[in-house]
Amino acid sequence: MVLPEAVTAIQLVSNLISSGKTARELAKDSTDHKLKGAISDLYDAILDVKQHVLKLDEENRSLQTALAEKNKYIGPVQPHGYYFQGEDHEHPLCPRCFQMLPQKIAFMSEPEQWNRGVRRTCKLCGEHIYEIPMKFN
Repeated sequence: MVLPEAVTAIQLVSNLISSGKTARELAKDSTDHKLKGAISDLYDAILDVKQHVLKLDEENRSLQTALAEKNKYIGPVQPHGYYFQGEDHEHPLCPRCFQMLPQKIAFMSEPEQWNRGVRRTCKLCGEHIYEIPMKFN
């Protein structure tokens, strides 16, 4: 049986529940107690499946949202390990803060001269990243 792509797992389970209700209603007129019990067990099992499908659907949505959020950032970009938001490569994010749990989004300062080198400083945690190493002599 080929199912259209538009049919979701929830729709399939809803159709199963509807069929189970119909079978249960038809079995009410039957005198076969085993049949009634089997249909009742089937209906309960379908409801359990529905509960699990709803839980999986919610988890899937959550993961898709997290993946979309993750794709907003590019990195780490070498040689300094910076992360960038979108296509903007002018304002790097602090790699240390970005990789923390929970993740923090913190921008690095503009490049500044420091001991004949160049560094940026995280505006949140104060981490220094030397883009050009310091020269002591």
